[in-house]
Amino acid sequence: MINLLSANLFRLKRSNLFWTAFGLSAGFGAFMCVTRYREQFLYNYEVSLDSVFFGWAMVIGLVLSVFLPLFFGTEYSDGTIRNKIIAGHRRHAIYWANLMTALLSAVVFCATYMLACVVVGIPLIGWLSVKTSVVLLNGLEAFLMTAAWCAVFTAIVMNCGRKSASAVSCILLFLLLFIGAFTVYQMLDAPEFYPTYSLTVDGQVSSVMEPNPVYLTEDQRPFYEFLLDLNPMGQAVQCADLAVIRPIQAVLCSLGVITAAAAGGAALFQRKDLK
Repeated sequence: MINLLSANLFRLKRSNLFWTAFGLSAGFGAFMCVTRYREQFLYNYEVSLDSVFFGWAMVIGLVLSVFLPLFFGTEYSDGTIRNKIIAGHRRHAIYWANLMTALLSAVVFCATYMLACVVVGIPLIGWLSVKTSVVLLNGLEAFLMTAAWCAVFTAIVMNCGRKSASAVSCILLFLLLFIGAFTVYQMLDAPEFYPTYSLTVDGQVSSVMEPNPVYLTEDQRPFYEFLLDLNPMGQAVQCADLAVIRPIQAVLCSLGVITAAAAGGAALFQRKDLK
């Protein structure tokens, strides 16, 4: 497996796609810092690096949904996977080497974004204002969330023989999880009461607080909180805001997604007919 991983890393070093994503990650980090500085200058309110440092969590799923199918999809179109098996490499070694390569690529993209934030952001908007423990907790959860994206997308790519089909499948899955996360987030954030306004006979406007019919009760909220934490995009929203509310549940959900996707994907790849 070491040889397979080394070969993947060599491909990464020579991949224009990888270096394009690398450059976009750095540019996005710098852009976010400059945007916050511009807002501070125009509207005269204080900003800090907190608001942008984990901003990559919101987009890393989209980046990986494009990068991984295009990078690993060529192994099918070029016959590389079949050649690896003919050369004596086991299927599980090929799968795990690709998964580790995917995770390493994701870590490089995320670290590049944060490094750009440090280099550009500190001179413009200052350092982080939150406690170190909060940063470490969010960093751990963001890493596990990223690993979950890698496990899910690798499972799709390694079991789909066509590069275009795997790319479309990964992007569609990301969009579905994106929509699902924000739908659940809005449901959890809905107020218990909302005001209704009416015009009285004398022309005065009166307001009455009415119960919100879509407000989640205390019995319903744990289920939707679990759905939010189980969804990598739901965790991304919390990490980007430095507000991981249920850290233990979030970590367990990420580990569950990683284990299920990696084990399921590897099992399916063992039985895949490689033509």
